[in-house]
Amino acid sequence: MFKKMIAFVLAVVMSASCISASAATLRGADINGDGKINITDLTRLAAFVKGKRSLSASAKKKADLNGDGKVNITDVTLMAAYIKGGKSAGQKTNKELADELAVLVNKERRSRGLKAYVYSSELSSAAAKRAQEISKSYGHYRPDGRECFTVLAEYGISVTSAGENIAYGYDTAQSACDAFMNSAPHRSSILDANKTYMGMGAYRASDGTIYWAQLFASGSGMSGKQV
Repeated sequence: MFKKMIAFVLAVVMSASCISASAATLRGADINGDGKINITDLTRLAAFVKGKRSLSASAKKKADLNGDGKVNITDVTLMAAYIKGGKSAGQKTNKELADELAVLVNKERRSRGLKAYVYSSELSSAAAKRAQEISKSYGHYRPDGRECFTVLAEYGISVTSAGENIAYGYDTAQSACDAFMNSAPHRSSILDANKTYMGMGAYRASDGTIYWAQLFASGSGMSGKQV
């Protein structure tokens, strides 16, 4: 059980805005302090947003799930997705979770009139590696200290531009996608009209926490199809 829920965004720009990386995490807003994140917390959050009840300063800080300094319907949506998603994710493999996230990403693009990404097997292998790596060292640098994009060459990929989104603490592809889309730097990578390929990775650690990695790129050494 998560003890606390913190949402934050870390954006790192590398190489003249051509290569970028963003990270997000949701770790449980235990608003009522009972050690659980469930419908009781969601009810209290929704009541606060509707103006029907107050929250203490500490509870309001925890309730700001996307870290934008406000407690509003976006935070309600994030918590609802977290609570709803946590019940069935354990039945899915890492590959199934990654594939689901790929479909959701292209759904977001198509809904906005953007061309769907090509779901690259090579880029997904790199993303799967990154998902495993961030379970050991969370951030846009690899456990050995190299920047995240050095993983691409290991899979024969050469890029002209690339982006990485990472997250942990979301138990389903839908809740992870919702969190990415509710964060401006992550959303900009998902909706980037100048990149062609995407790779998705998910890794379930021994404690059950799921780590997510999205890679987006243009260049060579990538193949696949739209999903």
